[in-house]
Amino acid sequence: MYIDVKQIDEEKTQEHGLPPDVFKSPEIFEKECDAVFRQGWVSLASAQQLPEVGDILPVKIGDASLIIIRGADNEIGVFHNVCRHKAAPLVDGPCRKRVLVCPYHRWAYSIDGSLRGAPKYYGKEDQVLSAEDKQDKGLLKVRSAVWWDTIFVNLSEEAEPFEDFIRPLDQLLEGYDSSGLKLMSTTEYQSSANWKLAVDNFLDGYHVPFVHSQAVTVESVLDQEDLFLSDNITGLRLANGASDKPAKTDKPLPHFKHLTEKNAGTQQWFCLFPNTLLFVDPVWVQVIIVRPESEKYATETLTIYAANPEAMKDEFALQRESLISALNEVNQQDIELLDKIQFTRTSPEASKGHLVQAWDQVGIRFHRMWLQKMQQSEG
Repeated sequence: MYIDVKQIDEEKTQEHGLPPDVFKSPEIFEKECDAVFRQGWVSLASAQQLPEVGDILPVKIGDASLIIIRGADNEIGVFHNVCRHKAAPLVDGPCRKRVLVCPYHRWAYSIDGSLRGAPKYYGKEDQVLSAEDKQDKGLLKVRSAVWWDTIFVNLSEEAEPFEDFIRPLDQLLEGYDSSGLKLMSTTEYQSSANWKLAVDNFLDGYHVPFVHSQAVTVESVLDQEDLFLSDNITGLRLANGASDKPAKTDKPLPHFKHLTEKNAGTQQWFCLFPNTLLFVDPVWVQVIIVRPESEKYATETLTIYAANPEAMKDEFALQRESLISALNEVNQQDIELLDKIQFTRTSPEASKGHLVQAWDQVGIRFHRMWLQKMQQSEG
């Protein structure tokens, strides 16, 4: 199935969305691995998932296998999960260790990525591997950054500085004190849908009161404000999205510290292209990281934070449990729906859909972001 992305008409995309085949083509996914997931800043996980020195978390995204490590300096480092001998994977699952040993030929690495040793490297000579021979055989380090507890990487090493990438959103969220974010839960999901459908769904405020009627009413989403922050960041704002909801408890979770009165009732959600989905509420934050592994399969990590450290006290245990349950229920509803949409959205008839001016502009922006990145890669 060959699709020439240069021939995709941007005006038709604004009316009908991207053509159906881009959601199921193996060739398109192969191109995305380089043009989208290697060239820009992509997210992998949350830093608080690795609380202790030596914590290691393997992740796959696109055509890359990576490991995240909490180093001896307590900083997060990211490396390719590839032994420097014959490219065997070093880690299969989350673990905590100070030395990584390749299961193939027992090459050993420190958690800073340096090679410690390789048994019988010189054959019959009973000689310890020299410092000179170790020097260029450490794990391949990946350019990384941590923002709002989310770990980002740039695999190509060619993207703009992370500070420039994130600046428009940093400025918009200036009134939120992210230093107090406390992880409440992390849940992994598997989806049999193309990753772009998950992002498009997250940016679709129109579906929320119909699919998630337990969480929101139609009236509460009518004041949706579209946010176009940069070529990489788009989103939505409901100025009264939180304040419109009746309190479900006599003891609500505490707000962000130093939150302005203007933002006390505001809900905002954003896509940081390509795969970071951020929802900011006055009392909680949700991050969904979408990691595609094929054109029809992606994993999602849903992480929920308390906005204020005070919310982690025992007196708020029931409120935390209720919030975690509600947000995971919403995400599970979306996963089940998207797995069905994967079939219908890739049918020829899907090219005859009609996007709506009042609701679909942010989704259209996401489609245009994707198209521009893909067409730029074609030269």
